[in-house]
Amino acid sequence: MQSVAAMRLLKPPGNWQTNGQNDNRRKGGLVPSHSEVELTADMLAQTCPLVRISAATALLAASACGQFLNRAVWLGSEEEGVRRNFTQGREYFLDRMSYVDSPPWWDRGLQRFGDEVQFRIGSVTSREFTIESHLNQAVELSDDVTFRYHYLQGENRDTRFVRNAVGLEYALDDRTAVFVQGTPFADKGMIDISVGAWLWRQDDQALRVMLTLVDAPSEKSQVVEFEQAPIGLHLAGTFGERDSHRLAFELAAQLPFEARQLDNQDAFEMQRYIGTIDAHLRLGARDWLVTSLESEYTDKRLQAIGVGSALNENFDRSFHQARVEWWRDGPTPWSVGVAHTFHSEHGRRPNDPANDLRTQRREWMAIARIQLPCGDQLSFEPQLLAGNVRQSFRDGVVDDRADGFEGKIAWNLRWDFSPNVTLAVIVSTQLDELAFGGGGAQFVARF
Repeated sequence: MQSVAAMRLLKPPGNWQTNGQNDNRRKGGLVPSHSEVELTADMLAQTCPLVRISAATALLAASACGQFLNRAVWLGSEEEGVRRNFTQGREYFLDRMSYVDSPPWWDRGLQRFGDEVQFRIGSVTSREFTIESHLNQAVELSDDVTFRYHYLQGENRDTRFVRNAVGLEYALDDRTAVFVQGTPFADKGMIDISVGAWLWRQDDQALRVMLTLVDAPSEKSQVVEFEQAPIGLHLAGTFGERDSHRLAFELAAQLPFEARQLDNQDAFEMQRYIGTIDAHLRLGARDWLVTSLESEYTDKRLQAIGVGSALNENFDRSFHQARVEWWRDGPTPWSVGVAHTFHSEHGRRPNDPANDLRTQRREWMAIARIQLPCGDQLSFEPQLLAGNVRQSFRDGVVDDRADGFEGKIAWNLRWDFSPNVTLAVIVSTQLDELAFGGGGAQFVARF
């Protein structure tokens, strides 16, 4: 049986009938069967051929993997230090766009908070992958109580991570609920405990707030002691009508804290804030304006024990990425747009200025996508990504500067195995040189 939230938030547009098995006052009652979803999509395709909507497309979500988990919270001293623990090459963001980003019709309706699994993987070399995946599953234990499990694997601009959370949710009425969740499987050896509430949820709109006590039982970790306890805040929501205007957002914060290592007494301070906004605005019968914005600010301080330690560092990061696309819907949907990325990191080591970190990146990328149906279940979806990358990087070991054209074409094949299960295989080629541009896959399943 689906959760209360899933039943409310997974409704594709169309005609709805009451499912008698789930029709009660607490749950709200409008629950489609899979056959009803397929019928609705078929009816729309027949009656509105210019608005070709497959049920599988309407059930895909391309982003906002962290709607149930706070991506900004500290991951622990063993997982996350001052500087990033993996490299970002000149084409890092271009590579991510080619196998993590998706066309706007994949995210039709900006659906969030549903029960689903998404797995997105890509690589340019044989040495490492970029992976963004999540699993959200809810099981009703009673009319009012729901068990939830959340899994999130991905990377922020500091580190790659895997997080798990289990929780219990209690429905106060048909629109509000409270919950508690924890991360008992976290590899960092610490337990994050979160409490929160659904402040409002109705149909496919919702507002969810959460407070996280990072490493709540800190006396058990035997790794650090906190001079100022780390607290995370998280706010996520989705609003609007799917057939006219729609907005989904997520605001995540790691509030300032200070921790001292128990083994060497090094002091570490940090704060981080991440925000994302996605919006779809209908401009006409077939035209949509699609906008997306992500921003981050991070500040870290390391005071190593010992007078004049070379490891003392003051680090700050600013990241902003915006995308605007014009999407023409129809039997052969296509979109064109532009994406801009600004990324700046400064790591100042007062006692070792030769190893200061100075990196800045500015990118402008043109985007063109199209879906070419090749049958009932197979589609060909090529994507063109090309533009200018200006980058400078210096860390005392590497001094690299670049300013020039970068681009690639992603040749995507997509199979809709059922209205709820889709797989896309990606192979890309470079535009700035004759070379392999990387490959990957995207898998989405709704429960």
